[in-house]
Amino acid sequence: MSFTSEVKEELARIRTSRRCCSLAELSALFHLEGSLHLHGTRRLVFHTESENAAVTRKMFNLLKELFSVTPEVRVERVPRLRGHNCYQLYLDGQNVPRVLQELGLLDDRLHPVLGIPARLVRRRCCGISYLRGAFLGGGYVSRPEQPAHLEINTQHQEMSRDLKRLLVRYGVKAQVTGRRSMFTVYAKNRGDQVDFLALVGAFDAVLRLQSDAVLREIRENVNRRVNSETANLEKAVDAAQRQIRDIRIIENRLGLEALPGSLRAVAEARLNNPDVTLRELGSLIEPPLSKSAVYHRLLRLRSLAMNVRLESHD
Repeated sequence: MSFTSEVKEELARIRTSRRCCSLAELSALFHLEGSLHLHGTRRLVFHTESENAAVTRKMFNLLKELFSVTPEVRVERVPRLRGHNCYQLYLDGQNVPRVLQELGLLDDRLHPVLGIPARLVRRRCCGISYLRGAFLGGGYVSRPEQPAHLEINTQHQEMSRDLKRLLVRYGVKAQVTGRRSMFTVYAKNRGDQVDFLALVGAFDAVLRLQSDAVLREIRENVNRRVNSETANLEKAVDAAQRQIRDIRIIENRLGLEALPGSLRAVAEARLNNPDVTLRELGSLIEPPLSKSAVYHRLLRLRSLAMNVRLESHD
């Protein structure tokens, strides 16, 4: 099951106690999932279809609770869904105009309403319910391990524009784009994705997104730390090998006995301990030296080795 399907199943289980909120949610579902057909000259048939059984079940239950009507349910296998079931509701008869008018899908003259009816989203709770229904009807959300992407698809530009305004009202930044005969309201920010899902009540999905983000941040921090320590170790190894080469040049040409005692102690300690850090190297010398003191004495040894090389070329 896709992450989007899991989110929709979670949202489909939410039950609102207010009739106004249920009307708003069903209105959004029908706006995005439904289509109206005229049979003959006067017979209206409203039809919805969804690939999600939980969403269809919610529309069925809301119709019965709000209007005491029982739509016909059909289940078909559709090739475009790769053989998966498509769940369809059919609402027929004299109830159709009354139901669609109260849901704001038809106006008083039975003309289609393409945007969001203002009366259905005046209250905050109703606006949130409308957004929940819109996502159930035409929403998609990317999986936690994928780049953040949330979208709601609609056939009408008016609806996409109104959905964007409604999202902005609740602090979710969104954009609108049009593709062919489809308009998409989308957000590509993880924060907006989480804010939207929390707003409409998908708290399990929010926890999954947040826990995945924490794990991803931990992995990134560990990798960054490992990469940094690996790079530092490589630098330290290269530096130690260079120091040993300098000391060998001095040993072969002058002999370590020719060095002052302070330099000779550091040179011998490095030859005997090629893998230790400068701080550790200083602790092996009697009396112990600081990291800075060891570093400066190694620089003197390097300068001396360079002079020896120059003299040998002369």
